[in-house]
Amino acid sequence: MNRVGPHQVSLLADSALPDDWEAAWGSPSPFYRRQLVGLRGHLEFLARGIKTVDEQDTFGSLVAGIENEFAPIHRWFPYKEAFSPRLPVEIYSRLGSGTADHVADVFAGVGTTALSLMPNPRIGRVTGIEYSPLAHLVGATKLSWPTLEPRRLRRAAAKLIAFPIDRSVTIPSLNAFHNPQIFDPDITAALVSAREAIRQLPLDALERTFFLTGLAAIVEDVSHAMKDGRALRILRGRQRRRIGLVPREAIRWRGSPVHDALAAQWTAMIEDLEDLHFARPTNHQVAHIRGDARNLDADCMKAPLFQPGTVGLFLYSPPYLNFIDYSEVYKLELWLLELVNSAEQFRGLRLGTLRSHPSVEFPKRGYLEDLRDTPAADAIFDIATFISRASRRASSGRAVFNYFDDMAKVFQEQFRILCPGGWVACVVANSTFSRREALGDSLVELWRLPLLTDVVLCRLAEAVGFQQTQIWRARDLVARNVGRGLARESVVVFQKPSA
Repeated sequence: MNRVGPHQVSLLADSALPDDWEAAWGSPSPFYRRQLVGLRGHLEFLARGIKTVDEQDTFGSLVAGIENEFAPIHRWFPYKEAFSPRLPVEIYSRLGSGTADHVADVFAGVGTTALSLMPNPRIGRVTGIEYSPLAHLVGATKLSWPTLEPRRLRRAAAKLIAFPIDRSVTIPSLNAFHNPQIFDPDITAALVSAREAIRQLPLDALERTFFLTGLAAIVEDVSHAMKDGRALRILRGRQRRRIGLVPREAIRWRGSPVHDALAAQWTAMIEDLEDLHFARPTNHQVAHIRGDARNLDADCMKAPLFQPGTVGLFLYSPPYLNFIDYSEVYKLELWLLELVNSAEQFRGLRLGTLRSHPSVEFPKRGYLEDLRDTPAADAIFDIATFISRASRRASSGRAVFNYFDDMAKVFQEQFRILCPGGWVACVVANSTFSRREALGDSLVELWRLPLLTDVVLCRLAEAVGFQQTQIWRARDLVARNVGRGLARESVVVFQKPSA
């Protein structure tokens, strides 16, 4: 049965415009004012009539991944894009999974949705689709935790942690591993030596990925770099907090920083398994498939999970329209684990990502062609055209268009696969675009454009055929480098008609 819990409808129930909508536009220069008036009209028209629900008390802390740092199994790899383990539980409790009894996360990351819903006896199956080979490896490992034997892992860890550092190993060709500002040469040799020790020790496939996950988790800690926004940045005196795990038991090993970090990380991961030994689910049906949310048929060939009518709830968070290339952010781990081995492979990986960033020149796909002349498509085209012409880089506007083009295809796939009456819950964030120019010693803002991503996605979903669109307002964020920028995070909810 579909069930939506009681919500507090905001004062904006007849419009999904933010409270500070007027101030969000700033004071554009006369040259851009007329163009922005037209774009504002587009967005206000799209927002009219969308039910907006103030859910900050419930979802404000759930759309962030801070709780993953402390939750057993979830904490095995520091994945800053993850949401709270409680978010899938809360959404499922409100929406259910209809008659299909199957929940799917098509941007599954490191498996938070499936791992959170695994113990629920009312759910028949949870399936994740993830494009990144790194996130796929980590997620598949975490979801297999009930089959891991901690005593075997302790014996293997005792052997592995004594690995010798071989300074003749072949270092990944990624420039970062050869840059002494990022890695001391001894650290690089130790990381690669640890990887080779994991491969050479007699282990089954899952045990091997368990130890590789721990290795990937400590890479940033032993480097002189940090993940910061859209890039990996050299510290240069800046401080960063440790992200690797600290076990309860004392670690006696005192070797290189890599030995110490791995001993702590692996021990803490094994402690999680020991703590949960008597809480292992016995009838869980979960899958973590490497694939593409825009083409669920391809994954159907590997595992027949996505036939029409087989999913009751799609629950996920796609990449935000924030121009972050996550292949770049996690490149150290990708190259160290040899999930990428060449510049050509790395470029190929980027080209297959959801087109939320301008890091590469993507091919045209034309998914919005099926929705041409809808208000959503018209607004997307006009907004992308303005940003292309008014920004320093035309690629910014192309990225905006490509993002919604891809999301249209994502929605079309979900509409095809959902059972009648099935739901979609999509966690997204709004963006603000602007341009500033130096005038003397100060910066002058020429224009500012708040882009209501949640509103546009609601209307795109309706154009595909969904109904009952709602925006559950989760929290307001401070936009980076933009005064009074709108960065509202929301859960966008919509339903496939029952008949």
